Amino acid sequence: MKRTELREIVFKTLYQLENNKIELSVEEAINYLVDDFKGEQYLYVKNFVKEVIDKKEELDEIFIPHLKKWTLERLLKTDRIILRMATYELNYTDTPQKVIFNEAVEIAKVYSDDEHYKFINGVLSSLSK
Repeated sequence: MKRTELREIVFKTLYQLENNKIELSVEEAINYLVDDFKGEQYLYVKNFVKEVIDKKEELDEIFIPHLKKWTLERLLKTDRIILRMATYELNYTDTPQKVIFNEAVEIAKVYSDDEHYKFINGVLSSLSK
């Protein structure tokens, strides 16, 4: 699997964990989405998900000042998750900024409302200055 596909699994896992009324572990949530998923790619997804969950408040504090007339509570759940993922990658990985922006925008185009990808791009651009 490519990193793009792995990020999509991270997004879906985070969404599922935030949306689910039943308590699931990260491992259960991942296994629900992808059958027989093991090895290095599984560890990448699992660690990414756990890091975003563990650093959620810290990540929110980083991007909230860049929301421009929006509050965290007003954001769509999908947008919050995408911004947390991108903020995590910007601050804690060596992934190139251009790749992070592109991936976040592409996930938003598929999973968020129409035109929200522009909002995501704007917040990330402001964040990177």
